Parts: sequence; structure tokens; C-alpha cells
Amino acid sequence: MKLNAKQIALISVFSALQFVISRLPGIPVMGVTEGKIEPQLILMPAIGMILGPWVGGIAAFIGNFIAWLIPDTTFFGMLMLPTVPIGTIVCGALSRRSSRSNWKVAALILAVLNCLWYLSPPGFLVPYYPFLHLSALALILVFRDRIHGFISGNNKRKFIIGVTIASFSGVMANHMMGNLIFIGAVNWFVQLKGIKDALVSLGFSWLKSGLPKNDPTGLGTIFYIFLPIAVVERIIITVIASLICAGIFHALKRSGIIEI
Repeated sequence: MKLNAKQIALISVFSALQFVISRLPGIPVMGVTEGKIEPQLILMPAIGMILGPWVGGIAAFIGNFIAWLIPDTTFFGMLMLPTVPIGTIVCGALSRRSSRSNWKVAALILAVLNCLWYLSPPGFLVPYYPFLHLSALALILVFRDRIHGFISGNNKRKFIIGVTIASFSGVMANHMMGNLIFIGAVNWFVQLKGIKDALVSLGFSWLKSGLPKNDPTGLGTIFYIFLPIAVVERIIITVIASLICAGIFHALKRSGIIEI
């Protein structure tokens, strides 16, 4: 992938913005002693739609990685580094129409993530948990290329609809990726603790696990209890992220800095 000067500049800007926003208080993660949902998540749709899925994914990862390096750092936070890039790729793919990125890429990512949920330990214990994630996939399959048409067009109402669908889909992909990493981290805690201790010995003296201290059980119960909280949380994040994305994206598109 070749990057031009404009793309490099935008990657630098959005990576820096993610770092700045990451210093704000995050939202605690259910069942995790020191984990949190990073506030830079609200920039995710804007990064994907402005930079595209792949360049945007790089910018999201760089910004998240830099933010993670700054204490207080948790090993669980390191495991969560792919979540924002995955959401960014989904948002970016829905706003582009080319041979390398379009609605099919976003649909495939969400379909795979939802399938992995049903293969996980709590998948069939709480089968209705991913109803928002499945709704995001359904919206993509219904609107398809029209999402790109809404975002690239001049109709303000359709523009908002397109941005909202893309933002919602990215937020839900991010959420499901986080759920799957959390499930895997709980199941593999013993092995992960050894890796964490090895990183501490290399100089990351401030690194904490961010995982439950006791042997955790009852994942199905955890997801069942916190489902209403997750629903409200994701809807609020989608609304805020959509408003921010619409403002930034519209301004940059009118200025001619970005073309889709």
C-alpha cells in the first residue's frame, strides 16, 4: 500500500487526536477489574470514512497503540488494540465503492464476528445477545451500495442516514470484537498471565493484567446481566460518533480535502 503525503498527514493528525482524547475518562468494561472502553472510539467512524478502511485502520491502530503505551497500562488493554481498527475498517468500507473496499467487506466482517459469537462459550446460553450486531449486518445487506451513495451525495437527510448506518455498523463490529477478545482472555487467563509477566520483566513495570483475579466462571450470566447496559451504551456511542463524524466529514468533503 502506497501512502501519499496527504494520507500520511491525516494519519498523523488522527493518531494524535486519538491520543489526546484517550486521556479522557473511559467507560468501565463489565467483568474486568481495570479495563475500560476508550473514549477515542467516538472518532472511529470519522477516521474510517475520511481515510478509507485500510489507511484508516492503520491510523486507528497507531493512535490506540500510542495511547496504550502511556501508564496506567493493562495487558487487557493491549489485547483490545484490534477492536477500534476493526470498527474503522467497517466504517471505511461502507463509505467506499471500489474493488478493494465496499459494503461486502463490512458485511463479511460482521457476519464472521457474529458467527464466532455463537461458537463461543456464552453464544448459545445468551443467543439473543447480538441482536444489535445482527441488526447492523441486516442494515448493510438491505442498503448495500446505497450507503456509499448516501454518504457521497448532496442530500443532507440521506447523508445523515448513511453516516449513521456506517457508524452503527462500525460500533457494533468494534463491540463484538471486544466481546470475543474478553471471552478468550477469560478462558486463557493462566497463559495470558505468563505473557504479561514476561512483558513486565522486559521493562513494562507499570503493566497490570486488567483481568479478574479469581478464576472467572459464568460468562453467560455476565452477558445476560449487562445486556441492557451494553445496548444503551452502544446507542449513545453511535449517536455521539455519528454527529462528530458527520461534522468533520462534511467539512472536509466541502473543502475538497477528501474525495469518495
